[in-house]
Amino acid sequence: MFSRLKNYKIFLILLTTIFLNAPAFAQLEQETKEQNHERLYQVELIVFGRSESNPQETWPADIKLTYPENIALIPESGSSDNLTSVPTNERLLNAQAATLARSGSYTLLYHQAWRQIIYGSKTNLAIAGGKIFNGHHELEGSISLSVAQYLKIQTNLWLTKFAPVGDDVTELWPELPNLPSAFANDVDKSQANPIQRIVKLSQERTMRSNEVHYIDHPLMGVIIKIIPVETLTEKTN
Repeated sequence: MFSRLKNYKIFLILLTTIFLNAPAFAQLEQETKEQNHERLYQVELIVFGRSESNPQETWPADIKLTYPENIALIPESGSSDNLTSVPTNERLLNAQAATLARSGSYTLLYHQAWRQIIYGSKTNLAIAGGKIFNGHHELEGSISLSVAQYLKIQTNLWLTKFAPVGDDVTELWPELPNLPSAFANDVDKSQANPIQRIVKLSQERTMRSNEVHYIDHPLMGVIIKIIPVETLTEKTN
């Protein structure tokens, strides 16, 4: 009798373990599918600025600001460079973007969603957002996307704080690189605001699809979600 009761308890423990680990098995299966799998994804990206917690904090000025070669532009609508814009009402992170926009502590600098094939080699995408000073956006730079065993994002973003015209700024900051041509046509270069500060967000992050990922910096942040388009199609059918 005791032996039978003991075996039943062991069975319950094993059964509970299986159910508790079922999501892990499902995740492992999904990750195996992603391994070396180039396919069509929907990408959604939010970049925001945050209020300074310590205005006296200093930031390194010896930073390099460059755009990678073979850079593509994400279209505002329609398709371009094998990228297809996703309509605003079909974005998946609209609630998060609205919360940031309403907040007094954060500034929504960029929010866009698009579809693209993500390859094993990097695809470089230009990013620009925020207010415009001296022919430059507050937020500029690029991201790079690729996939092998996992999805990967590499950020190459810089956030510039411009001082009012006429302010005396003593610290020397690097010259902002020329914008990709499609952005440069839309900016006003008549202002002369000195650069007060530049901070750079340069990180590489391994990601799982279907999850929201967050990349942090004291003065800015990135929220990104990447979903296989076939998964979206299955949910709508």
